[in-house]
Amino acid sequence: MFAKIKDGAIEATGTLKQLFPNTSFPAGVADSDFKTANGLQDIVNAEQKDRKYYYVTQGDIALVDGVATQQFTNTAMRLEDEDAKDADGNQLYVQVFDASANGGEGRMVNTSEKLINRGLKYTMNAQVKSQANSALAGTDWMVIRKAERNVAIPDATTTYRAKVVTECARLETAIAGAADVEALITVMNAQNWPETD
Repeated sequence: MFAKIKDGAIEATGTLKQLFPNTSFPAGVADSDFKTANGLQDIVNAEQKDRKYYYVTQGDIALVDGVATQQFTNTAMRLEDEDAKDADGNQLYVQVFDASANGGEGRMVNTSEKLINRGLKYTMNAQVKSQANSALAGTDWMVIRKAERNVAIPDATTTYRAKVVTECARLETAIAGAADVEALITVMNAQNWPETD
């Protein structure tokens, strides 16, 4: 994509074919002389943050320090859980199908369980727990064997499992203490799971 710049402003944006429909370019590429003569610039992208933590929406193309730049708005996702509400601010509840409702035709009815919009902390905690469970799963059979038949668990396995549990607990505490999305990203990028032997 290109921006056509005239008198310090963006006049038009598009591909070469869109901007110059009656001009042919060898191999579909404009040389630097043509670009300079016609005020063409490649459009560069502004910062787009990690979409796992931010809602990223595309904005306008603007001149930033003389460079045609595709703008983006990066809005941090919510950290904490919150009650789900309708447009009028009323609490929403988990619904279940009740076959006897509506004259026996059935319909969805509210339960007493509040509907919750989960925040990033909940999601990242679930991810950490899942990773810990996966790390422990390979040696769970040894724990079962110990409980059922009193066969000793090798020391290296016991040490490994303890390190996994410790790292999971450390991460859960750090996630809970993250004050903002950037702090949460730092926590998630500093995971230190033990290596298996």
